[in-house]
Amino acid sequence: MQIYRIRKFPAKLSIFIIVLLIIVFNPRIRTGVKNFAFEILIKPFKVTSGIKTYFTRTKSLSEEILSLKQRVGALSVELARMKEVSLESERLRELLKFKKSLQYRTIVAKVIARDATDWRSAMIINKGRSRGIAEHMPCATTKGLIGSVAEVGPASSKVMLITDPNSKIGVILESSRESGVLVGSPQGTCKVIYLSLDADMKKGEKVLTAGFSAFFPKGLVVGEVTEVGIETPGLYKYAIVNPVCDMGKIEEVICIEVGKGAE
Repeated sequence: MQIYRIRKFPAKLSIFIIVLLIIVFNPRIRTGVKNFAFEILIKPFKVTSGIKTYFTRTKSLSEEILSLKQRVGALSVELARMKEVSLESERLRELLKFKKSLQYRTIVAKVIARDATDWRSAMIINKGRSRGIAEHMPCATTKGLIGSVAEVGPASSKVMLITDPNSKIGVILESSRESGVLVGSPQGTCKVIYLSLDADMKKGEKVLTAGFSAFFPKGLVVGEVTEVGIETPGLYKYAIVNPVCDMGKIEEVICIEVGKGAE
């Protein structure tokens, strides 16, 4: 076995030498070998450069995507703000129309806080004594009466809503012309009491301010009858009234100066 390897070795060496001579003395083959060797040498650098380029582009794309997401977020916030401004403008336009329809001087105020214990009982508005707000001034929205001023400060006031159990307002039913007293309830509805037993009231009938006192003008809508019944022990009827609007969604109010004429 050893003798065979010794004999074969010169032949292999001869072939290698011949191939080497061909490469050395043939320009085309020499150039091809050089190019091949060069490609092999620079291949790792190309791969490294490609990987670097890939990660650079990926990082750039990630940063661009993040920037676009932030931009979309900012535009969404701006769109929501513009929508809110548009809704507020629409509400204020409706308030202005309602204000012009009243025969009294009025003050428009914004709701800035709610009663911490019960949103259906009271709210705080951003106008006070310095802007002409006084106690007992009725407060309304474009839909109708929602309460009256209970406490007045220099720059803010507390409004007692018609759904507060302490609220009592003289009212009249629009169709039957029956009169009674509207009181609030903890359930967020109102109740007209002291209605005569022969009163012919119907569900869906509007309830209006009667104008019996010096504090509330006549004819402001306060709600709609949803149920009629007889009080125990049967001395008079009552009517459950759904308020003119959702007290938890009021954002602006009109305070009415009943003691003064129209502007």
